[in-house]
Amino acid sequence: MTTERRPKWRIDDVIARTDLAHLLDELAQPAAHNSRGRRWHCPLPSHDDQHPSVTMHTDHRGHERWRCWSGDDTHRGDAIDLVAATQRLPHVEAVDWLARRAGMIPDQPLPPIRRKSRPSTPRFVPLSDVVVEYATACERILWTNTGRPVREWLHGRGFDDDLIRANHIGADPGRSMFRRAKGLPHGASIGAVFPALDPDGRIRYLQTRYLDPGNGPKYDNPASSLGTNPRVAWTRSTAPVDIPVLVVCEGIPDALTAAGAGHRSVAVLGSQAPDQSVATRIAAQAEDHGLNVMAIIDNDDAGRSWGGRLQTLLADHDIALEIVEPPETGLDLNAWANRDAQWARCLGGSRPPVTTDAVEPHVAAARLADLDVP
Repeated sequence: MTTERRPKWRIDDVIARTDLAHLLDELAQPAAHNSRGRRWHCPLPSHDDQHPSVTMHTDHRGHERWRCWSGDDTHRGDAIDLVAATQRLPHVEAVDWLARRAGMIPDQPLPPIRRKSRPSTPRFVPLSDVVVEYATACERILWTNTGRPVREWLHGRGFDDDLIRANHIGADPGRSMFRRAKGLPHGASIGAVFPALDPDGRIRYLQTRYLDPGNGPKYDNPASSLGTNPRVAWTRSTAPVDIPVLVVCEGIPDALTAAGAGHRSVAVLGSQAPDQSVATRIAAQAEDHGLNVMAIIDNDDAGRSWGGRLQTLLADHDIALEIVEPPETGLDLNAWANRDAQWARCLGGSRPPVTTDAVEPHVAAARLADLDVP
C-alpha cells in the first residue's frame, strides 16, 4: 500500500507568504481600529478574553509575532503557533495548513510574496516647549524655600543634592501657588517633578509625584497633546560607573536609586509597559555599550509579571535578562535601599545609595546571592 508523501515546506517560505494581521482577522475576533494600534481578542478557546488583549509586532529578525497580554504566558508566538493553537494541529500540520492557505503547491513554483499589511501605530507627538518650561521652572523652585518640603522628601528617599541636580528634579508647589498651562500636571497638591531624560540627558517627558495624593492618583503626566510618553526614562549618575550592567526599573525613583549607587539605569514608565519599543531601545543601549541587563522588580505578583514580560521581549533581541527582586514582600528598589544600605551588593559591588538620619537602614533578613557580573 502506498501513502501520499507529505510535502516539505521551508518554514521561511511559508511565513513570508503569511500576513499575520490578516490571519488574526480570520482566527481571532478583531477589535475596532483605534489610535493605539490594532488589537484582537485572544484566539485560544480556553481563554475568555473579555477585552481585546492581543497585539502583534515584528521582532528584530523581521518575524511577525503576536501575544496576548492578559492570559497565560504561552498565549503568544508566530503564525504557525496561532494555527496550531486554534486549529488544534501538530506543528508540522500547521505549516501545511498555512502553505495551502498561501497557495503553495508541491513541485510548482512558489507564489509571489505579497506586501504585508501593518497594524496602525499611535501618532507621535513631539514634546511641547511648555512641558520643558514647566520642568525648568519647577527645578528652580526646588532650591527655594518654597521647594524645601520636596527637597526633604527627596532626601528621605535617599537622593543627595548632586543626584537631584544632575537629573533636573523639581518641585511643583501646587496650582494655588503656581499657574500652569492647560495639559500640564494638574497640581492638586505639592509634588516632586521627575523629568524623563533621553540617553544624552535632554528632557523628553516628565511625571509629577504628589507627596500627599490623598484619594487621587499618585503620579500625574502631561496630556498626550503636549507630547508622547517615551515609555523609558534614562538617568544620570554622579558616581563613577565602572560595572557593565544596565539596571532596568519600574519607575523613575527606583532608577534614580540605582543611579545614586553608581549604575547605568533606565526606568520604564507606565503600568502596562514594557512593550516591544521599550525592549528595542534597552537592547540598543546594551549592545552599543557592551552591557549586561538586569531588572530590579517590585516584590509582588505585578512586579514578577512585569519582569517576565520584559524578559520575553529582550529574548527576541538575544539578551538574557537577569531578574532581581527585593527580599521582602511589597518592597520596591527604593524602599529596599532605604532598609538595607548594602543592597547594591547584588549588582556586583558598588557604593550604597545615600541615606539620611531620618531613615534607619537595616540589613534585611533574606539576603540575595551575589551575581556573577563580569
